[in-house]
Amino acid sequence: MSSNPSHLYTIHDIVLPKSQHPLVRKLRRAGYEPSLHGNKVWRTSTVLMDYLLAHPPRKNARIMDIGCGWGALSTFMAVHFNARVSAVDADASLQPYVEMVATLNAVSRVEFIARRFENITQRDLTGIHTLVGSEICFWDEMTKPLYNLIRRALRAGVKRILIADPGRPPFLNLVDLCVDKLDADMFGHTITQPVKSEKFILQVRG
Repeated sequence: MSSNPSHLYTIHDIVLPKSQHPLVRKLRRAGYEPSLHGNKVWRTSTVLMDYLLAHPPRKNARIMDIGCGWGALSTFMAVHFNARVSAVDADASLQPYVEMVATLNAVSRVEFIARRFENITQRDLTGIHTLVGSEICFWDEMTKPLYNLIRRALRAGVKRILIADPGRPPFLNLVDLCVDKLDADMFGHTITQPVKSEKFILQVRG
């Protein structure tokens, strides 16, 4: 593990590796090359972290982070809320990155699962208290699978669903579906640190 501070940065007390970190370079040399934009922490994730600090899930809850990328949001929830997190992404090559971020933060309660939205079953969702996602609805073809996933989550007993986005049209279409058919709303959330940013959060209540 690198002790060089230039190889690391911190967001909401979570230590994250930069692309030049030796562990990241080692994974890429081994052929683990993330796809689907899973190689960075988007500002939207930082906004969702800030919102969760102000409106936290209950301690020790089971949480599912869909479209988890490198697992920054998953690790954040494990660190701050002692959550047991299922970190889910369609890109199986992300598993060692998620495990790396968890290890950098001395977290053992994050489990990676390789699944597409449409393959996350009601059984997978049983026992999950909160479902979260950040910047996961950026293509038109993602809207309907995500809406169907939300409905499965509610049938499985999930109590709270939070999906954050900059406000792209596919996400807004998802919001319209949820507000029309479910107990849902959308609101903006603004942060000033570590960057100034405003994003939108879809909230669906179980």
